[in-house]
Amino acid sequence: MAKFDESASDDNVLWNYFRSGDENAFGEIARKYYRSLFTYGTKFSRDREFVKDCIQDLYFELWSKRETIGETDFVKFYLLKSLRRKIHRESSRRNWISDEGELDFETDDGDLSIEQKIIEFESNAEKVRLINHHLPLLPKRQQEIIYLKFYENLDNESIAQVMSISRQAAANLLYRSIKELKDRI
Repeated sequence: MAKFDESASDDNVLWNYFRSGDENAFGEIARKYYRSLFTYGTKFSRDREFVKDCIQDLYFELWSKRETIGETDFVKFYLLKSLRRKIHRESSRRNWISDEGELDFETDDGDLSIEQKIIEFESNAEKVRLINHHLPLLPKRQQEIIYLKFYENLDNESIAQVMSISRQAAANLLYRSIKELKDRI
């Protein structure tokens, strides 16, 4: 079993140490991505305890299957996609998802919201006010892709994998979402 050097922060290195059984590397991955996973998970369910349970189950499954898990250059989106599948699987097993099947892309006060990211980019208070008004009016899938792009800073390839769509479909959906948002403003 390889030993994880705590000074190594590269995701590839962490992932490979984790796969070889290093508990410290796994702990570092779990700590590094917990907040992103939790925030993303709460977009699918308002039940925070359910989301925490799904993350814990995901981490348990990862550790249990570490020897058979393949390499990845994109740890963050691997985890996001895995959590998304787990939440949908558990939700359908429990026969519910979020509230009436709608995603919740409102953010907590402590989180840096999509609107706040746009504020930094646009530096224009009036546009931000308009975006805040119109973003919740977009279909939930468009809200999700904007969240992944601007909050999680994922590229189109990663977004496609998280959402289980093709790269071209992700690019098209993102383009349409941004265009629709701009047209509304």
